[in-house]
Amino acid sequence: MKLIYSILILLAYFTPSTAQNSWQEQTKIADSLQANSEFKKALAYRQKAIDIAKSTQADTIPFLELLRGISRNEVHIEDKDKRAEAYKNLQFQIKELETYKVEPKRMYQAYNRMYTFANNYVRNIKDSDVYISKAIDYHYKSQNIDSLSLLKTLQKAVSSSREVGKIQVSINRFNDAEALYNRLQLDNPELLGKLYLDIAQVYSARFLNSSKTYIAYLKKAEALFEKAEGLDMYYLTDFYTSLSSYETGQGNFYEAISYLKKSFQVYEKSLSKTDTLGLSKRDITKEVELHAYLIEVYWLTGNEEQMLYHLDEIIKQSKSQKFNDIQKDLASLSFLFVAKNYRYEDSAKALQYLDRGSAFFPSIDLGFLAEDYDMEKAKIFIGLGRYDEAQTLLNRLYQKKDLPWFMTKNSLEQNILLNIKINNYDKAYVFINEVLHSFSDENKDLDIRTLTYEDFVPSTVLRDANHLIFFAEGLQNASKQNEVIIEKLYWLALKQFRANFNQDVLNEKVNGMYTKICHYFYSKASKGELNKEEQNRFLSFAEAIESKFLLNLFLNNRIDAEQTELDHLIAEEQFIRSNITYLKRKNLAQKSDSINQLIFEENLKLEKIDEQLKANPNRIAHLINAQNPLEGLQTKYILKYKVIDSTLFRLVFNKGGVIIDEIEDYKTIRTKIEQTLTQLKDLSIASEAIKENTKYLYDKLIPDSDAKRVSNSIYIISDGILNYLPFEILVNKNDYLLETTTISYASSLSFLGNVSLPLKHRSKNNIALFAPSYSSFAPSDLQLAVRGEPYYLDGTLKEVESISKMFDNCDLYTNDKASKASFKTLSKDYSILHLSMHSFINDQDAELSSLVFSDNDKDYELYISELYGLNLNADMAVLSACNTGVGEFKTGQGIVSMNTAFTAAGVPSVLSSLWSAPDDATQKIMTSFYKHLKAGNSKSVSLKNAKIDYLKTTEDPNLKHPYYWAGFVLTGDTSAIISQTNNWWYVGLVLILVLILSWFIKKRLKN
Repeated sequence: MKLIYSILILLAYFTPSTAQNSWQEQTKIADSLQANSEFKKALAYRQKAIDIAKSTQADTIPFLELLRGISRNEVHIEDKDKRAEAYKNLQFQIKELETYKVEPKRMYQAYNRMYTFANNYVRNIKDSDVYISKAIDYHYKSQNIDSLSLLKTLQKAVSSSREVGKIQVSINRFNDAEALYNRLQLDNPELLGKLYLDIAQVYSARFLNSSKTYIAYLKKAEALFEKAEGLDMYYLTDFYTSLSSYETGQGNFYEAISYLKKSFQVYEKSLSKTDTLGLSKRDITKEVELHAYLIEVYWLTGNEEQMLYHLDEIIKQSKSQKFNDIQKDLASLSFLFVAKNYRYEDSAKALQYLDRGSAFFPSIDLGFLAEDYDMEKAKIFIGLGRYDEAQTLLNRLYQKKDLPWFMTKNSLEQNILLNIKINNYDKAYVFINEVLHSFSDENKDLDIRTLTYEDFVPSTVLRDANHLIFFAEGLQNASKQNEVIIEKLYWLALKQFRANFNQDVLNEKVNGMYTKICHYFYSKASKGELNKEEQNRFLSFAEAIESKFLLNLFLNNRIDAEQTELDHLIAEEQFIRSNITYLKRKNLAQKSDSINQLIFEENLKLEKIDEQLKANPNRIAHLINAQNPLEGLQTKYILKYKVIDSTLFRLVFNKGGVIIDEIEDYKTIRTKIEQTLTQLKDLSIASEAIKENTKYLYDKLIPDSDAKRVSNSIYIISDGILNYLPFEILVNKNDYLLETTTISYASSLSFLGNVSLPLKHRSKNNIALFAPSYSSFAPSDLQLAVRGEPYYLDGTLKEVESISKMFDNCDLYTNDKASKASFKTLSKDYSILHLSMHSFINDQDAELSSLVFSDNDKDYELYISELYGLNLNADMAVLSACNTGVGEFKTGQGIVSMNTAFTAAGVPSVLSSLWSAPDDATQKIMTSFYKHLKAGNSKSVSLKNAKIDYLKTTEDPNLKHPYYWAGFVLTGDTSAIISQTNNWWYVGLVLILVLILSWFIKKRLKN
């Protein structure tokens, strides 16, 4: 029967009517009002439609009454007392509406409204996801799809799918929405910005925890919001405060302050607009909120003046008008931040601010402010030695059952610290156990006194490692009798950190945790207090984290790059890994066999991806999931240096064994290196004078076992200021290390271990030679800070022409042809990229390091961030000309980043210069290097021989100064580019031909 109704209704609905007051017309008006959420007005027109139908088309009345019932319940849903019943009625009515087989538009509009009711009124996120999915289904059933309406519906679905845990569905909805937006060629920055904001949340700490992708989408949203006109002031200020909170969490405080200032500017701009219209009304809550945010960040950065200025602004506003509860809450929080600022240096002042702040407590405390104040007072009392008062406060907090978990953890931390202070270690261990139990249900029976490394199951939160470090530091400062527990806590912190360091960058906070863990274990290893298994476990951890950091650096810099197979594999691997972590966190909250099955299936996918990555020839691929970075080092002699705080550690890898030493007096070593580097560039200082410093450095940096007797080759992994030091100039018994040892450099053990790079299959070993000219370009004063004089590259043309004569397959890019555009569009078939040009190494901001091509084009500097995005596929890059460091000797990260960027771009080996060597010396060394390379020698041996050739053939003693030859260093893969076996193949062929010819001659003579 309802099918007949449906046909009649559809026919009647689409049949033109001359009567203005037909039931169809009244229904259309009601539909329009309903679409604008004017439900009361719509209800009146629904009744009119029924009244008219009674006398004109009675068979439509059941359908019209259903529409009226829906409208009535939509009115009631806005009434708190009637909401529950109205919502329940609507659920049944919408299902009944489907049975009438009405047009898809009516159904997707109905389900869109049900989404709003479920999401905004009933707060049932599962229902909202069901309804928005239904709306999308009906959109696609429409003959004429309303694309803009579909786009907005997809945007809602991104959010709802995410909130119910359907992460992949959420991402798919976003992809559909973004594709539709682009297909429609819309110019609606607000809509697209909100879409990016929604998808960003998928990658937040709550879900996939990919800070790189999260902030990338937020930045896209930010750029669009700044273009949008008429965007709601509250929306925009909230967006900027969210960005500020993110940057604060990452430890990027100055960026956080910038976003808060932007938020203030948006608010004040909005205020000035209303002023001109005579409608000015200050939003005191918004102003107090922004002041409170700024007080927090200025406290964290130690800017007392600005912190107190913004607190004074809040106090002034509190005096001019009575604060409501929200404003009181923000004011109390602001006083708390100020008190924290004085906790250690002036505890009396801190307590005064807490007393003043408590006067602002709201009548209804929903934010646990009173508990926050008690916690802060307890910390101050512990610092003052007022342990009884601290204990009273902590007992009160411990007994509260409704505290948020982060506050409970904080309370446990302080209880542990208090009991350590009063030497009640057994009680402290009980509280430590409570924290461990909270990490995972599988830890519920663990006791810190008896557990093993293997017993502990980490939580899914990276910062929980900080709690474990905090406990260990507290015990370290108390008594040596806790050493066993301290070591266990550091092992647990290590395991916790490694399990959760996935797509993070080593920002200040994360690096602080990592550094503390490493310093502890390097110190123990250097004293021989770790057995072989423990030492290997720690080293595996340290190298895995550093490999992961290099990988994340690669990913962050290739966001806008042309995507290769490797990029897609890494992206998929990272997504699966994040999804597994998310599912594990979800399983902790709600045990489920179905979630366990999903985790199992995701792990199977991960195994397949990892197999593909292992087979990929790019070295970056081997940074993924580097479980055993020490494997494959048995045949290499490696010296790795690690600077932590003011301590220098040396790791010697030899014949499968590892020795870790703490090198004493790093301060003097650093001074000697700085002196040596300054002397190297001063030709008035004789070589013998330089040797005095380099003898000292040899004795300090090279192990007593004497590397020369152990191996003819040394791989160096430097850190800090050692990145600037060419180890070839170190002197033993008046001989340079260069004369006895082949030295090469690497940025990570992962690049030296498992990776065995075969020669790339090329039809020819093509070489691209670049030597630009500069018509107007000159280095800035800052860029000239080291060398102090202009640059001239007259010798580069001679250099590249000389090299080109040695090989048949060379392409010359000289003068204006040596452009940035030419380099970026190079064929992937070049084996060697030779770049004779300016390069600037910026140690203050590594991303500002650059290569300078011909300045005939406006865009002529290739920055590191751009280099990461290229796919060069060469065997080696040679940077042979001017190289200027910016500023003082610092971390050497500019040098490391340039080499890493080439590795990321598919070039496993880089020959570069640590300073600008004169043209004649550079030309001789480069020409000799290529001669030895052509003969089939490895890259490292070729460079060593080229330097020795230079010293042997240079007659003028002054020109043998290390300044002329020592600056060239090889980083990365050292293998030969031209295989010697190729030469022997030709020799063998000739010998065979000679033998065959001799045999024929002998045979003819016999005949």
